Amino acid sequence: MGILSRFVNVVRSNLSALLDRAEDPSKMLEQTLTDMQAAYHKAKEHVARSVADEKRLQKSLLDQQNEVHRWEERAMIAVEKGDDDLAKEALRRKNEHARLASQFQSEFAAHSANVVRLKESLKELESKIAEIRRKKNLLVSKQKRAEAQDQIYKTIAGIQSTGAVETIERMENKIEEMSALADARQELSEEFTGDKLEQRFASLDGGGDNVDSELLELKQRLQIEHKGGT
Repeated sequence: MGILSRFVNVVRSNLSALLDRAEDPSKMLEQTLTDMQAAYHKAKEHVARSVADEKRLQKSLLDQQNEVHRWEERAMIAVEKGDDDLAKEALRRKNEHARLASQFQSEFAAHSANVVRLKESLKELESKIAEIRRKKNLLVSKQKRAEAQDQIYKTIAGIQSTGAVETIERMENKIEEMSALADARQELSEEFTGDKLEQRFASLDGGGDNVDSELLELKQRLQIEHKGGT
């Protein structure tokens, strides 16, 4: 029982250590499974030997019980023959085997109970191995996801620590200034280049039209006022 209990405790401690140790969890899981499988084979061999001992004890017990019955029958035969001394010797031999049978009975009962506990511990260890095998892929998947997230956060932190974000913002502002300056230069270029004479006549034509209309409007208004005064 003690050996298998230690095996189970080792299994539990190894599982808890996965959360605290710095090793790669997926590799630790694989190594833990390997260690547990080796422990399981040793434990199974230990249980097998205990079962074999149980069978030997059982056979020894049966042998002693058979001897008790045999010498009791011999004592009865001696009594029937009228040989009391021989009967007493047979009874003494019977009692000797009875004492041995009692001792074997106690040992067999204790050993059988121990074998039951050993088998239960072995099943517990086997169940724990199967559980870890089922969870292994899920745990490895979680590990990879956590590693990916951690890498992203490290990358972001690295960018921020090197001032890359500020550099990008500064370059963006500079590009905006360059674009605004280019637009201003284009506007000035259009204003001060081209056919100057055409621009002057276009200005005169536009101005003449406005003056003529204003003059006509002024004459009409004065004519109306003179008629009203007479």
